Amino acid sequence: MPNTLASDCQLGQRLAMQYGVDAVQSLVSRTRRGCELGVARMHYELPHLFVLAPLPAEDAFLLSVEINPGGSRRIVRDGDSRQLGLQREGALHIADLSQRASAYVSSPFHSMFFHLSRAALDAFAEEMEMPRRVNGLRCDAGALDPVIASLGRAMLPVLMHPQEASRLFVDHVALALKAHVVHVYGDVGGAAPARTRGLAPWQERRAKAFLMQHLAGDVSLADAARECALSRSHFSKAFKQTTGQTPHAWLVGQRIEAAQRLLQDPARSIAQVAVACGFADQSHLTRVFSARTGTSPARWRRSRAD
Repeated sequence: MPNTLASDCQLGQRLAMQYGVDAVQSLVSRTRRGCELGVARMHYELPHLFVLAPLPAEDAFLLSVEINPGGSRRIVRDGDSRQLGLQREGALHIADLSQRASAYVSSPFHSMFFHLSRAALDAFAEEMEMPRRVNGLRCDAGALDPVIASLGRAMLPVLMHPQEASRLFVDHVALALKAHVVHVYGDVGGAAPARTRGLAPWQERRAKAFLMQHLAGDVSLADAARECALSRSHFSKAFKQTTGQTPHAWLVGQRIEAAQRLLQDPARSIAQVAVACGFADQSHLTRVFSARTGTSPARWRRSRAD
């Protein structure tokens, strides 16, 4: 089974059904080993008490991070009640779903949720050549974590426009999240793995050629890493060390350069250029092109025609 992205994430369905909230966007990244990462966004705008009942028990962890600058007020119940008070932007909660923790929110909130199964964490530990599995995740409820908050905000455009989601980008977010969570909150032991070296010349050539072959389509980090006989995490680090960019950033740059070449052909519409260069549609190309070059494809084309 190849790496896939889907917008009908079970996590989002469970959150929406159990909590009766309509404003839930979600996405799941799947690999050959199963579900790697579930992501969901949920916000609630009414000021009265909102009960977050326990989700069905499973061998997994649910990370929730507050991304509302105004914060929220929350009480977490895990055997005993605990008054946490105002939860500022970046406040993190990690729930072991096997323990069926519940919570009460007494103000509007806007949160991002990350679902990590223990199997996914074990696979990550194996990939990183850690000496043993992750026994658990320990976090003081409400601790500020700007890294996970930033990853949550980075996923917002993906949730809002799943048709434009890049597997390569989501793979990077998943790796970054797991690396951060295991390092900061994971109960693991042993020495850290050796520092990853850059790509060998043949690996760099093969990686770039493979990514260019998928210029107009979607590609996963695992597929690119397999071309270089490396794990995803080692490939990602080695590629950035060699090129100064992540594989996703490098590929986006190549797509923009290809778009600029095609835009010089007046017979091609901007919509045709977008599809030919791996963008979902003209609006997707316009957003990325403008962010990279400071101008829209249409203005760039006109400036070259003058």
